[in-house]
Amino acid sequence: MKIKLFTPICLFVTLSVNAQIVGTIKAKEAFPKAGYENIFIYQPSKGLAIPDNLHVIIVYDANGFNQQVVPIVKTDGVFQFTFTAPDSATVLIMSVTDEKKNTFDNNNDLGFITYMNDKNLKPFKKAGIVCAELLSGYAKFYLKLNTPVSTILKMYEDEYRKDPTLKMEDSYLNYLTTLYGAKKEQVKPKLIAYANQMASIKKESNLLNAIAIYRLLKMMKEQELIEQKALTNFPKGVLASNKFWNSFYDNTNSSEDSVIASMKYYFRQFNDSTSDIKDRFYNSLIFYGLKNQAIETVDKYEVLVSVKNRLAGMYNNEAWNLCGEDLNAPGNNLDFAKLISKRAVAFIQDDINGSKKGENIENLLTSYDGYADTYALILFKQQKYDSAFIVQDGIFKRGQMGVDGRERYAAFAEKWKGSLFAKEFIEKQLLEGANSTIMLKQLQGIYKVMNLPDDEFLKLKEKSDLLASKNAEKIIRAKFGTLEAKNFTLKNLKGETVSLSNFKNKIVVLDFWAIWCGPCRASFPATQAIITKYSGDDDVVFLFIDTWEQNDFKTMKKNATEFITKNNYSFQVLLDDKDKVVKDYKVEGIPTSFIINKKGEIVFMGHPSSNIAMEIEAARR
Repeated sequence: MKIKLFTPICLFVTLSVNAQIVGTIKAKEAFPKAGYENIFIYQPSKGLAIPDNLHVIIVYDANGFNQQVVPIVKTDGVFQFTFTAPDSATVLIMSVTDEKKNTFDNNNDLGFITYMNDKNLKPFKKAGIVCAELLSGYAKFYLKLNTPVSTILKMYEDEYRKDPTLKMEDSYLNYLTTLYGAKKEQVKPKLIAYANQMASIKKESNLLNAIAIYRLLKMMKEQELIEQKALTNFPKGVLASNKFWNSFYDNTNSSEDSVIASMKYYFRQFNDSTSDIKDRFYNSLIFYGLKNQAIETVDKYEVLVSVKNRLAGMYNNEAWNLCGEDLNAPGNNLDFAKLISKRAVAFIQDDINGSKKGENIENLLTSYDGYADTYALILFKQQKYDSAFIVQDGIFKRGQMGVDGRERYAAFAEKWKGSLFAKEFIEKQLLEGANSTIMLKQLQGIYKVMNLPDDEFLKLKEKSDLLASKNAEKIIRAKFGTLEAKNFTLKNLKGETVSLSNFKNKIVVLDFWAIWCGPCRASFPATQAIITKYSGDDDVVFLFIDTWEQNDFKTMKKNATEFITKNNYSFQVLLDDKDKVVKDYKVEGIPTSFIINKKGEIVFMGHPSSNIAMEIEAARR
């Protein structure tokens, strides 16, 4: 059995090898205050080997959710760090990492929680609700937490018990949806009663909460009725504005003139011409210029954008697309791709340089490394191997590089630093557990170029495969408790019932996606090519599970059929209209793929890519 795990930058599937390590983090003062510097003491479990250069990642609330990385210093045998939380921060949730930002101690996936106090040493109102919301999303992602739903629900309930009026705030909707996710039908009457109550209040915010509940429960008639009520009573409100933007972004045939006309209409209709709104339209005009590779259009509107770093992601995505997205694709108009990629890197670098001391720049650094990775690949394809390697080496030394980035590093290294350097780098990565068929293939080629014995390569490959398989198995077992793929039964676009158990003794590729998901749609052309490649292979089956659509079955079927037909995809689509299968497979983001071998075991999970064919072949063994 060979198990594979692919973890690109955009998906994080991580196992804390020290899952049972539990220490404590406590503020030195009895009542840590927001807005003041506080000293915290970290006490690791006794008898443990402590890595050098420990850090703590701190997640907190202050005008939104934020995170900051702070070094832990050992002084007179005591591990401690200082942190000044903003005045409005009500709670801190923390995790200890090593110098490579691997989780060392996150309190058994629960995080270390410290509630802050105001300047009068009184706890903040609603701190428990803020903590629950952080643990449900932002902190869960950044700190790799897995807080039991029962714990999160109790945080909400404790606050509502102290102040029942909080149930009229938006947080109560978050509580009810969390409760529904845990108990489903048992909670449905409570949800409907809440939605009906919100629908009877003549405030748009309440109507929007009712709409959200009806959408969650897929009560389409009720949803449409309240939407019409909101649009009638609040023609310049949030819902009307959202509908405008949905329609605006759905228009794939927009031109420069039509975007400008839409901008003028929005200013008049919603009486809103703030810089943020203007930037939305300017960004769309720049996007139009990018798609047409018209640099004069890009330049014309770029100077009008008030927040330049919002352009960085757009420029990077287009540059990544133009360069072919992987090492082997030829790319298209690399000169234009280089130009906009360089701007993406420069915008983020400007933000990093402009950051004040003590500000969190972790997200900026992560973005910088992602955009620099694109830039390096473009340089490589322009045969500027020295520059490509230098850029990629900088990312590697900052410890931000996933397996796919290291694959590119190895390719760049061979071209610039030579076969021996690349050989030593790849061998080190493989023997440390990197799971990469691409690096293995490159290493095999290097062995031939250097006239090294095939036996040596095969021995190393065997060790690498075994180590990667064991590591991936640990992660899969940690996630699911077993390697066995859970059976499911769904209907396809023809209305036929399809079960995973129908495909015993076959290799099954599951692809979780949604029509609204841009990265899903972007992955489909390459995926279609792979399906075509395996069209004559009865041993391999592809199932595309449409999920998280928030529509009833009939609407999902109609939309998916139109999408597949329009794009000429030969996908076998299954409709997860109850979002049950996506929950059973613990998918945290889409697109996500799984490969199930002939024994019914999960042997791969991760992001779909052009290398998925290699993983399919590995699943045969």
